[in-house]
Amino acid sequence: MIEKVISVSNQELQFERKKEEGEIDAGPNICPLCLNKGKRVLKKTMANHVWPKYWKIIDQQGFFFCETRSCPIVYFNNEKNHYFGLEDLHSVVMHKLEISTPHRPACYCMSVLEERILEELLVKRCCDSLDDIKEYTSANKGKNCVITNPSGRCCGKPIKEIIEWAKQTRTDADESVLEYAEACCVDLGGRRVIEV
Repeated sequence: MIEKVISVSNQELQFERKKEEGEIDAGPNICPLCLNKGKRVLKKTMANHVWPKYWKIIDQQGFFFCETRSCPIVYFNNEKNHYFGLEDLHSVVMHKLEISTPHRPACYCMSVLEERILEELLVKRCCDSLDDIKEYTSANKGKNCVITNPSGRCCGKPIKEIIEWAKQTRTDADESVLEYAEACCVDLGGRRVIEV
């Protein structure tokens, strides 16, 4: 089934999902498209990310942030039927982009792009933890998350997801290189050949 809402800029936002048996209507903190629970967001957070022409409709209370990556809604207020999609924000929302998307923010406070973190994890291979990332990139050291991050929250959790993704990518790459290296030592008859 395809769910639809109209954004504050009159854009149709839609999301396709399976209808679950016993599904209930969205409450004030449930995203009307993906039906995941939203996280309360403050007016000062939204004011830093939505276009100024929308400032008059954001309230101190009542808005939630949808962090479901594939859902087109960023902020929502079900009681007033106000929905903000990506086109209604001037900020890039890392939560809505896949890991390894070019120019994806990782830490808004310290202006660290995910590319910088992936370089430390995958190219230099000097990092394996959030503490390492803090030391080598300054990511997750900021103090203004409630204003700079569109979710209004710390970037620690998304950076941990990046670290886990990179560790898995590294493991997969290592196995692929090993398979390739071993393949050059076997001739077409399946016998091991050692080149000198």
